[in-house]
Amino acid sequence: MNTTISAHPYDLIVIGAGVSGLTLASRAAQSGHSVLVLEGENRVGGCIESWRPFDDFPVELGAHTAYNSYGALLTELEARAGLSGLLPREKAGYYFFEHGKTVSPLRRLSFLSLLIHLPFGLLRDKALVSVGAYYRRLFGVGNYQRLLAPAFAAVLSQTAEDYPAAWLFRKKPRVKTAPRKYSHTGGLQGLAEAMTTDLIVRTGTPALAISRTDTGYTVTTAQGELACRKLAIATPADVAGRLLADAHPDLARPISHIKMVDIETLAVVVRRDAVRLPKLAGLIGDTAPFFSVVSRDPLQHADYRAFTFHFRPDSLDAAQKRTVVAQVLAVAEDQFLALTEKTNRLPWLMVEHVRLAAQIDQHTRNLPLALVGNYLNGLSIGDCAERARREAERLMALSPSNESMD
Repeated sequence: MNTTISAHPYDLIVIGAGVSGLTLASRAAQSGHSVLVLEGENRVGGCIESWRPFDDFPVELGAHTAYNSYGALLTELEARAGLSGLLPREKAGYYFFEHGKTVSPLRRLSFLSLLIHLPFGLLRDKALVSVGAYYRRLFGVGNYQRLLAPAFAAVLSQTAEDYPAAWLFRKKPRVKTAPRKYSHTGGLQGLAEAMTTDLIVRTGTPALAISRTDTGYTVTTAQGELACRKLAIATPADVAGRLLADAHPDLARPISHIKMVDIETLAVVVRRDAVRLPKLAGLIGDTAPFFSVVSRDPLQHADYRAFTFHFRPDSLDAAQKRTVVAQVLAVAEDQFLALTEKTNRLPWLMVEHVRLAAQIDQHTRNLPLALVGNYLNGLSIGDCAERARREAERLMALSPSNESMD
């Protein structure tokens, strides 16, 4: 039987221990709030997951790189654990993979078309414009189709045609005390783990339901009911929609309509001398059955190389994927020293979701409720952390006199 654990043991409960949830929880805890983080998985990180097949050799299965423009993330990491665990990533390029060879992206660029289109395209506002519409005008149709469309799809692990242009490649100030591009000694998941320092985080504890009370919310888990004055939901969009269905149906309905896509990921480790590919950051698939192949080369190891393939959904079965990996790397499958597979779930973001995010902000402006995650500000780690910081500050500024449960 579920039992309520005291009337208000926490000022804030955060559901979800990805970058969004941990950034918000850290910021709120620093302000003096008593905070509890609930995570359904048995690990923290959310869309960040670092596979650790060998000692000192983490391989990313989700997000791969962080940047020193992720100021909200770095501020909380520095406060929790310091920045000493950051590992600079060496420079390496991305290439197209064509007929078994790596090809520079510049080979696909028509400079004449760029010169014709760029001066006029720069005048166009990105607001409420899709990536396809914006970058066709900026670079020309041919350049977009040959170069940018597959490159953006590789970055997002989904077709970028209808993605909001305003949510792609935002310019942000850089934190000069951090490397320009970096990972962490424990992989990017190690960064998320470091952010839990001095936070109360319960993994393996999914939230089953939430309900409103006169003074806040009750969160139901398999272990019991938890009460809080303020609540943050930092889960995938479909999970957020389900949790909100009873407490806030007007919010739940539009969020539940956000389509989720599955990205089928396969990562392999091989001997360093087994692969002839040059040092690279990754490969862009274009017509291949994968969006991208991301290499661990920017974090070089004396003995191993690792490659993470992000396949298009429902294109190949497991055996066919292994065959493709072997062909791209030009190795036999028995040369795979380690292999793992997982499915990454991402929201399929479209221009209309910019308006949806604004509507959510309007709806929640006086609520002791924050919605954060990669469906509200863009898919990148930095975008998630940026929104989480803003929402943490909004929640902290709410006082009982200006809170509303309507």
